[in-house]
Amino acid sequence: MTETRTQSLPAFNSLPILGGISLAHLLNDSIQAVIPAIFPILVADLNLSYSQLGMLGAANNMIGALLQPLIGAYTDRRPIPFLLPVGMLFSMLGMLWMGYAQDVMQLTLAVMLIGIGSSIFHPEGSRIIALASGERRGFGQSLFQVLGQAGQALAPVWTIVIFEPLRQKGSFLFMIVAGIATIMLIYLSRWYKSNLRANHFVKPVSLKKLPSKRRELIYCVFLLIIVITFARSCYLVGVIGFYSFFQTKVLMNSLAEAQSYIFIFLISLALGTLHGGTLADKMGLRAVLWLSVSISGLTAVLLPFTEGWIAYLILFVSGYAAMAGFPVSLIYCLELLPERVGLISGLMFGLAFGVGAIGAVGLGLLGDWLGIQNMMIICCSLPLLGLLAFLLPMERSRRNR
Repeated sequence: MTETRTQSLPAFNSLPILGGISLAHLLNDSIQAVIPAIFPILVADLNLSYSQLGMLGAANNMIGALLQPLIGAYTDRRPIPFLLPVGMLFSMLGMLWMGYAQDVMQLTLAVMLIGIGSSIFHPEGSRIIALASGERRGFGQSLFQVLGQAGQALAPVWTIVIFEPLRQKGSFLFMIVAGIATIMLIYLSRWYKSNLRANHFVKPVSLKKLPSKRRELIYCVFLLIIVITFARSCYLVGVIGFYSFFQTKVLMNSLAEAQSYIFIFLISLALGTLHGGTLADKMGLRAVLWLSVSISGLTAVLLPFTEGWIAYLILFVSGYAAMAGFPVSLIYCLELLPERVGLISGLMFGLAFGVGAIGAVGLGLLGDWLGIQNMMIICCSLPLLGLLAFLLPMERSRRNR
């Protein structure tokens, strides 16, 4: 296999880049968080159904699922550094359109524009992380992803602070966020371009040219990772998009209290993402994946039958455990194809988006058909599928010791 020639820069130069692209990830995912945050407002003001909410989430996620792997694969061979700020301009336009949209079609087009911006950001942002972090790829990915999770964790805050008083027009404020991110990404793209030249960029080897046994291993690992990601993503989509309705319609709590549960859950996702890479450095990738799927599956299944402080605890533990496995899954796949950063990150983020799209539609339909309570019971049982992680082979770094 052709070895990647990417090298890390000195710490005093690369750490600011790691921080910059990770902060840009926070801003990007803060914009993404507008979509679930505005759901309660759209239900009240435009009288949307659960199925229509699911379709809005699907429009955003399917764009990510389709575009991210394609962009990642293309830029592995032909990097386009200044594609990053261009992508953020798409998100800015989506925010503008969302503020004016008055029907499902217009809202769908708005969230698709936001999805295009995010589809460009994730694979290209991951490449900057790989260039800037060098051998500390686990640390770089954890920092990058945890700030993205922090951006998503702001969704309940946006609902209460911005969208309840300003309604749809609150989305205009996020054009400012996109503008700040665009300025940051112009600077980071300049560093990206010069660093590619300095490290003598070479095109990766085609998958078809790899030995047959290596290809079979890659395909088997990816199949298992797909199942694990399906279980994780459907659970996350269900809780983030629909658990507040379970709280308000089944348990009869206020919207503000319902959003507090989502806030705790999203904070747990950020912490799990941050610690997952660190734990994997000490325990190994497969061990952390085992713990992730076991703890998240066995706790999530209890969520629809609890309330109060117990529900807060279950949300925190299950969310923390579930997301501890996400950066580990990405790094696990990168061990198999270390020179295909764009393709792997695009596939992983795209897979999460795609499964989220299918999950949003399916759970929305189940909510309309069976009711929100039964839908949440089904949703919270899905993480048990992640127990198939026990079939994953030991990662290469530990197998060679």
